[in-house]
Amino acid sequence: MGEHVLPVLLITANVGSVFENRDGLEEHWIRETLGTITRLKPKFVALHFQESGGKDSGEESLKNVKDFTRIFLGQSQVKDKFDKVRAWFDQDYHRQEQYTALGCVYLVSKSLDDVSLWNFEDSTFRKVEGEETCVGCLTDVPFVEKEKFPLDFFPKFKWSRKGFMRTRWKINKCVFDLLNIHLFHDASNLISIEMTPSMYSKNRKRALDHVLDRLLESSTPLVPHMIFGDFNFRLDNKRVVESLCAGLPQQHIRKEGETTPSKIIYRDRKKAEKVFLTLEPRIFKFHDQSIFRNHNGKRFSKYNREFDVFKDRLFEFDISFFPSYPFSENVKETTIYGDSRCPSWCDRIFLSHSSRAIIDQKKGSPAVVYDMIGKTSLHGRSQAYIFIF
Repeated sequence: MGEHVLPVLLITANVGSVFENRDGLEEHWIRETLGTITRLKPKFVALHFQESGGKDSGEESLKNVKDFTRIFLGQSQVKDKFDKVRAWFDQDYHRQEQYTALGCVYLVSKSLDDVSLWNFEDSTFRKVEGEETCVGCLTDVPFVEKEKFPLDFFPKFKWSRKGFMRTRWKINKCVFDLLNIHLFHDASNLISIEMTPSMYSKNRKRALDHVLDRLLESSTPLVPHMIFGDFNFRLDNKRVVESLCAGLPQQHIRKEGETTPSKIIYRDRKKAEKVFLTLEPRIFKFHDQSIFRNHNGKRFSKYNREFDVFKDRLFEFDISFFPSYPFSENVKETTIYGDSRCPSWCDRIFLSHSSRAIIDQKKGSPAVVYDMIGKTSLHGRSQAYIFIF
């Protein structure tokens, strides 16, 4: 990256399940993540977290994040290799109009000295030294720009913890922005299959457009940027269901007095007792979920279209891993998908086209790995990572 070869590791993880299932899951998550860092030997590590503290907010979640930060940063794999550390977690749950539950951890190698962070208050770079952490209110942290999406972005939903945060770095004279983001989920499977694109997809597009436009409108100059987080991008569920259940008999079940179904069941043509797919607002139960893992989900890549409208503004390396969501939150079911949603590639890493220019090209194409941590052993939510050497 830049004038010097700099191994960079970017990791994004929705950690709500990590904090909710504490039966060894947190320790397992830390072990898997640090194992990846140790194996790849990066000089700069950026970890972006969503739903830090768990899916519920309060004093317990605040304490959990403080404990997690202390434990994670206290590991020998961190202490021995990285002497410059920044960790910021938005846990100011009392201010609902600002609270995002986003968190960032940045690790800088002992061998890197020319590293600075942008101060958004006085518009200057400040040299990064030592360790600084903040868990709670980030208002007084001038190195983080944070925003929750406006209330009108939640037309039919609760004003949930969705938003983005940005940091700006200068390493060896190379300047770039890192953005952590959490976009809106699909509230109902039954609504998601009504049209293409779904109303949820349209709302996610609006939100990501808002973030990209904010970068252009910012008082700071536009620089190469990398956006990684939980985009909640889903497959085109209408097309997926049509493909999986073409020609199969449907049973629509309605609650008394309602005109729209609360459940749709697709059955075998010859054996009516055999259910192929059950759809409810929060149930997507297919009779053979292994098809979403076969060949890294290649069969469904043609339905992974939400990113297409951003290709003129952002770039993504080829996906080489199966859908990262929704893995079962049962700690005894290591790599089983849950039955709540259609498996999708939600956790993603996108780069501005300008950021590709700062990836070292002296020796031809850079060695880039875009993959998923915990494919065979993590419970809950696996995480996507990209390693650029």
